[in-house]
Amino acid sequence: MPKTILVIDDEPDIQAILTAYLERIDDVTVASALSGEDGVDTYRAHADRGTPPVLVVMDLNLSGSNQDEDIIAAHRRGTGDTIDGVETARRIFDINPDAVIWGYTAWADTDWGDRLRDAGAHRVVDRIVSFKDFSDMVTQFLEQPG
Repeated sequence: MPKTILVIDDEPDIQAILTAYLERIDDVTVASALSGEDGVDTYRAHADRGTPPVLVVMDLNLSGSNQDEDIIAAHRRGTGDTIDGVETARRIFDINPDAVIWGYTAWADTDWGDRLRDAGAHRVVDRIVSFKDFSDMVTQFLEQPG
């Protein structure tokens, strides 16, 4: 049975590129969500079937905006219209405390990235890391015993 990786990112282009790279990994299927809320629902659906994703890869900014500084600022504070990556991670950990979550985000080296680490993310990778190199990191993770 293939291993499922859940990608949560509000940018469809990033979703498509990241999915294309991750699906090149042997025995991997990718589930996608374009918002934190959808990501939590997708994770829960897989967990309820007894097949939780082996890895969740998510952005921190799940606001649906990459341009409007006011929307992003509210999102970072947790006062926006949608939940951010930190709250998404918390809700996934409520479903499965053993979930493995990685941030893949332009916000990795900020206080927002620190809050994702504090919430329990196993890694927070800066999006300056290429999609190929990130995929190689995922491959190494999946090849670890246990």
